[in-house]
Amino acid sequence: MVYKSVISEGGSCEYYKFIWENRAPPKVKFFGWLLVQDRIQTRQNLLKKHCIDSESCELCSTQVESSVHLIARCAFAAGFWRWIGVQIGEEDVSALWRVHVPHSIPAAHSNAFLLLCCWRLWKHRHDVVFRLLPPSSARLFAGCREDAELWTCRLPHSDRHVAQAWTLLLSSPPPANIFINNM
Repeated sequence: MVYKSVISEGGSCEYYKFIWENRAPPKVKFFGWLLVQDRIQTRQNLLKKHCIDSESCELCSTQVESSVHLIARCAFAAGFWRWIGVQIGEEDVSALWRVHVPHSIPAAHSNAFLLLCCWRLWKHRHDVVFRLLPPSSARLFAGCREDAELWTCRLPHSDRHVAQAWTLLLSSPPPANIFINNM
């Protein structure tokens, strides 16, 4: 009954609509919910639970891997956001619903696009940590494009052009050195 009450009232937190009323898949919505609350399993959070011995970022090895670092501060993530034209600061990670997207990204369903990008940065980190793959801007962009194409069917038919705009934006990955030079 409590669940039905919260759902019918639309939730009471600021990020309810951003997270739960968008067209992202349920697992990405759940990830977004954990992300804005700093509950994703970063090395910083794992160190607090005594699961690991070091909290250094696996991508840049220079700073503590927190949610903020992984999504916004890490040179790899910062290069990604800069290339697609989204200005995301460290305070914006816990308030993704306030991030302003550039005109190159359609305003409709921009919340799903931001979650797609955060999700793919997380998945890329997973590939580096668990599959021992090197950081790769080409692989990150290819994953974003693939998800954008798959998510087309999640949008209303009248808004399918939105996912096509996402795919176009993500179609040309930056040169690899844009990420390396900033690390």
